[in-house]
Amino acid sequence: MTLERTRTDLMAEGPNCDHCSTRSRCVFYSLTESQAGQMRPCIRERIVAVGELVQRQGSAGSSVMVVKVGLFKGLRAAPGQEQKAIAILGKGRLLGFNNLYRQPAPLTLVAMTPARICEADVDAVHGLAMVHQQFRQRVYQAVGSYIDCVADWSRILREDSYLRKLCQALHLIANEEGCSAFRIPSHIELANVLGSRRETIARHIGLLIDRGMFRKVDRWHGMLLDSGCDAQVSRAA
Repeated sequence: MTLERTRTDLMAEGPNCDHCSTRSRCVFYSLTESQAGQMRPCIRERIVAVGELVQRQGSAGSSVMVVKVGLFKGLRAAPGQEQKAIAILGKGRLLGFNNLYRQPAPLTLVAMTPARICEADVDAVHGLAMVHQQFRQRVYQAVGSYIDCVADWSRILREDSYLRKLCQALHLIANEEGCSAFRIPSHIELANVLGSRRETIARHIGLLIDRGMFRKVDRWHGMLLDSGCDAQVSRAA
């Protein structure tokens, strides 16, 4: 089965919300059964390939998206300057919420890992979902959580210890994935977000492994073995 065939099949079938592991984080899951029954035919699920752009800073879009699987890097540029990665967004994140308010996109969003999103046209969301108070409340909460996430990434970039910086970044990624075991973005991608080099990421992941704070599950996945970074990093320093 080709990737394009898979994309077409997913869009034709729509999302399988009843068996979705992301539903507890999804704004659409706040709708009642009857409300969701009206909205669901307007929601399409699609595959997003690594490197694919789903939103461009400053642009206006026509859809609202929820991340079902995968990680996206958020990039921001000052006028006339190159875009730089400043945050990682994952499972359950509401993307394109700016389109609900006719505002330009705050970030450019690009898939860092294989991903899937559920998306719906803004007009359908306005007509069938935003009219319900509980849905609007979930949207407001999702926007606030989005801001918190970007602020958390901004904070860790100012850590003096690079080992603590990387450890906290992995914890943020685990939080996005909703699990202590998760797919690790490439070392190049992590380096871009943390303002370092691929070799620095590889060396410090090795240090976290040596100190019993992280374990590689396979080539692509890892698992955090500790609930925090500060104490162990401080003892190891």
